[in-house]
Amino acid sequence: MSAYSVKEPFKTLLLTDPTGHRAQFAIDYPDEYKRTVYDELLASGSVTVLNYQLAYEYEFGSEQRERPQFGTDGDRYYQIHVDTVRTVERDWWEFYLDLQNAEQSDGTDPVTAPITSLSDRDQQILQQAMEAAAADRDPAIDVGDQKPGSRGVTYHHHLDSEASDLVPSPPFEYLQHNDHLFQARSKQETIPVTERTFTAEQIGKSRSEYEQHVRDGVLEVDFSTVSLSSEATDVLDTATDGRPVSGFYEESPPMSDGLDAVLTQLNAVDHIREHSDYEKYTTFPNMYAIYDGSWYEFELAVYL
Repeated sequence: MSAYSVKEPFKTLLLTDPTGHRAQFAIDYPDEYKRTVYDELLASGSVTVLNYQLAYEYEFGSEQRERPQFGTDGDRYYQIHVDTVRTVERDWWEFYLDLQNAEQSDGTDPVTAPITSLSDRDQQILQQAMEAAAADRDPAIDVGDQKPGSRGVTYHHHLDSEASDLVPSPPFEYLQHNDHLFQARSKQETIPVTERTFTAEQIGKSRSEYEQHVRDGVLEVDFSTVSLSSEATDVLDTATDGRPVSGFYEESPPMSDGLDAVLTQLNAVDHIREHSDYEKYTTFPNMYAIYDGSWYEFELAVYL
């Protein structure tokens, strides 16, 4: 069991700057668009976006749970929920670098990066395509056989393909980088992307109401309010000693009475099976508790 110190829990769980969340594209969404998404969510109570997350789900053992995430418009406080997740398809352009055999360099006239004739945005797109193909490493990655949307840079709905010289036809055919030769390719294909709908539930009209909601709904236990055995105290002391970033406590099966008591207070013990029932490494994360006056995020890991 690991314990991670949470210095400012109410600040950590509160999303105030949505620009800190990256879209799952090589080229991120503009900050202005991300602020618009966040504002729409809090104002209307719902928003749908592609390849962008404002709240997260995770596996707690075999159970799907939602990581606590809150937002504020400055006056009111909201809890953000994941409502629906589905895959949709979009016909978008993708620019990527197709790794070639070294002998194919004969007769070619490759360019090298940076290509100063490209706009700043196109140079950024080229750089991201080089990173996708691991152009700086040896071996580089042959992305040509990968699925559309995973080979290089996707021109999503906030990356203007009409403003780019790299599509529909790149202004160069080959790129030489270190000892690698790549062919520049642009294709318009059907690309699968994840569509998520988020909802916002108002939970308070003041900071104090928000903090009380977190204590009531997120905090599993303040261990100072319960009676602990010496064995349970030893488990917590070991887990929270912070070496070097987090502490950890470990034991071999069967589960000890001390660990059982701690997990009971964390409301996790009923979700945990006998060790012999597990067929793979399993985790139980995101359990918040106060111990010795400090907030911690606990995680149990079951190794085979």
